[in-house]
Amino acid sequence: MSSINILEFTAKEILLSWGDIDELVENICLKIKAKLENALEEYEIIAITNGGIIPATMVSYNLGIKNINLFPMIDKKVIHSKIPQFDAAKKYLLIDEIYDTGKTLGKTSICLGHINHLNVFLIERHKTASSTDHIIGKTLEDSRWVVFPWEKPKK
Repeated sequence: MSSINILEFTAKEILLSWGDIDELVENICLKIKAKLENALEEYEIIAITNGGIIPATMVSYNLGIKNINLFPMIDKKVIHSKIPQFDAAKKYLLIDEIYDTGKTLGKTSICLGHINHLNVFLIERHKTASSTDHIIGKTLEDSRWVVFPWEKPKK
């Protein structure tokens, strides 16, 4: 993958372009294909709302995975009443835009504990010990706020 073009618009923020997102999605799709080899047809996608919806859709198109399920989170809180029934016999790619503190993944994993899933993130803020269990597009090693092209910049 070529170097991601990161544009700062304050000392505290990183702006990612759609080109960056395309490169990150391409990178994670190559990693998914390598890891899963010929088993892609066995997988469905779970997108963590809100941040994971766009990356999940892009991965879906890239890999030809038709089924996308939404895992409902609003303001960092799981909406338990809206969690769909996941089939323990199926395999899933759990997709979100960024792995930061691990809190979102922790909350999600509690609810999906018995479900066979592979964690996929466009970006991780810092390399962690659990990173080896995830598919990551790029590790930033940067504490600045990341702004994705589908978000309004923080002012």
